[in-house]
Amino acid sequence: MRIFVIPITRTRWALHCHPANIAPTRLTKWAGVASDKWSKWSAYPRTTWRGKIYSYGETLMDKIDFKEYFLKEIPSKDEGALVSKADIIAPSFVAKTEVLKELDLLVKTQVPYHSKWMKISCYLLPVTSLFTLVPVIPNFPFFYNLFRVYSHYKAQHGAKHLAHLLESQAFEIVQDSELSRWYGGRSTVGSLQNSASSESLGSTAAVRSNTGYSTMEPRTPNEIDQESLENGTPLLEDPALVTDSDIAEMARYFDAPTFDHAVRRARHQIIAQTAKPLR
Repeated sequence: MRIFVIPITRTRWALHCHPANIAPTRLTKWAGVASDKWSKWSAYPRTTWRGKIYSYGETLMDKIDFKEYFLKEIPSKDEGALVSKADIIAPSFVAKTEVLKELDLLVKTQVPYHSKWMKISCYLLPVTSLFTLVPVIPNFPFFYNLFRVYSHYKAQHGAKHLAHLLESQAFEIVQDSELSRWYGGRSTVGSLQNSASSESLGSTAAVRSNTGYSTMEPRTPNEIDQESLENGTPLLEDPALVTDSDIAEMARYFDAPTFDHAVRRARHQIIAQTAKPLR
């Protein structure tokens, strides 16, 4: 099992788990069948009621916290019976202590959070079951709420399994120097969590060429903001360090098909959360 730590800004990370050798349970098999049926609705034109519902449903799911998706990707102890060790992959400039601190904080906060909301979603199931308006149209509030029950359940158990791996020292932190290349040679800066005082981390851009990576002259925050305004991109309190194209390249490098969509979702959420108000 591989866990990826991908810095999106100097202070915010995307997380993605690529499991291996898992044993699907009856519940996850059922969820897989439901997911496949839902995916088939993507083929319907957006002008049809099925197409509109699918589009709206995808919008709702993209708003779910990316950390919840990460924890759902971690197999539960039943699913991960064959998982004896996790490789935690991070850029070489991210300190191992910061990685452990981030993951430890995540499990301590998310286990009670998902436990609470799973119970609330269960309590709402009888209420949403009454929302059947027309017999031929499925009760989507009920099915969405059922999805949220499953999602919180999976995230809670994924967090517990991650906590078990951390407590039992069943992991290895792999500081990948190749991954650091996507950050434009910033591997010498040190831990991103302590890099706010560095002069160039937030303002040095990487330029890719056929021969490798080089750096541009540092730009001031005002210059970055002005360029963002001219290009119609959000102004960020904490500028993004990687692009969607970078993430796609990382997915190919790690040969992890689900990496691209998961990390891009996290990047978009982080950018939305750190966007500055328009001036």
